[in-house]
Formats: sequence, C-alpha cells, structure tokens
Amino acid sequence: MRTWLEGLFGKGRLRTADETPLESRAEILPEERAVLLVGILDDPAAREDEKYDAASYLEEFSGPFVESSLARIIRAEDFTSVLAQHAAESLGEIWARTGRVDVAFMAELRGPAKDEVFGILGARAPHLLPPGAF
Repeated sequence: MRTWLEGLFGKGRLRTADETPLESRAEILPEERAVLLVGILDDPAAREDEKYDAASYLEEFSGPFVESSLARIIRAEDFTSVLAQHAAESLGEIWARTGRVDVAFMAELRGPAKDEVFGILGARAPHLLPPGAF
C-alpha cells in the first residue's frame, strides 16, 4: 500500500511536464484510477477544473461503478452544469464504445446533458438511440 501511495504522489520518480499524478505510475490498476477519479468528483474541496478533468478522464473506463457515478453526478448537477456536460460526454463515449446503454437513465436525460449523450451516440453509435430521438 505504501508503494502505491508513494507512486500516486510521485515519490521516487519525476513526472514529465504533461503527465498527471494518475498517469505517472503504470502500476495503479484501472479500477483504482476510476475510484480515484470518482473521488475527485465527490470531493467538495476539489476545484472545478479538477472535477471537469476527472469527469472527462472517466470516459476511458466502464462498468457499473463508473457509469452509475457519472449518472449520479449528472443528476446532482440537474443535467445542466458544465460538470454535468463533461460527465454526460464521458457517459456517451462509454455507451458508444461498449455498445450498450442504460435505457432507464437515458429516458431521464434532459437539457445539455441529453444533448451531449445524444450527440455522441448520434455520431458514433446511432443504433443505440431510441427511435425518433432527434
């Protein structure tokens, strides 16, 4: 555990200028990265730009934990904030990549969050959109 934490915070190896702490250590498993990113979204002390980045990075992951976390953030942000849009973009990318959607949550979508998800699916996986979506 200590080695993992030291790696997370960059001890023992210098990061390149464009490398984030999460990218700097390959031994951090994808599941741990996803948990850390969701933790940033849930951290009231995190800056807005950190939350936007975390929401955007989550598009690289998938699974129930990531998808439900993104949906929770979108709902909490009332489907309209910039953070909700970043989370919706990631969710749309995940759905397009995996070829499946959460039909119940898709029906809840509205506003800018819906525009993000439907725009991505329309471009990358139109077969996943409900009939007459546009």
